[in-house]
Amino acid sequence: MSLNIPKTRKPRRDALYSRDEIAVISKHKEEYRQQTTRALRGHVFKTKILVDIYNFWLAKGMQPVDDEESLKRMKVNLLLIIDSLSFIHI
Repeated sequence: MSLNIPKTRKPRRDALYSRDEIAVISKHKEEYRQQTTRALRGHVFKTKILVDIYNFWLAKGMQPVDDEESLKRMKVNLLLIIDSLSFIHI
């Protein structure tokens, strides 16, 4: 399985995710592509991809401490992930 990880150290200017975040998301690329329906893809997305990226952010200390700020950021991150998956076709 080849991962879609950039080979350069400098990220693209329009990159939504860092190199480390792409590595976390790419672990589930094949399984996501193997799902035949939108519901199955949604299940993989919710139960594996979101969980892993959230745990990565938590381990790196990237989540806000304030509950209100956390909810605001969660909405933005979920929107970015959903939008990027529709263009990336993981």
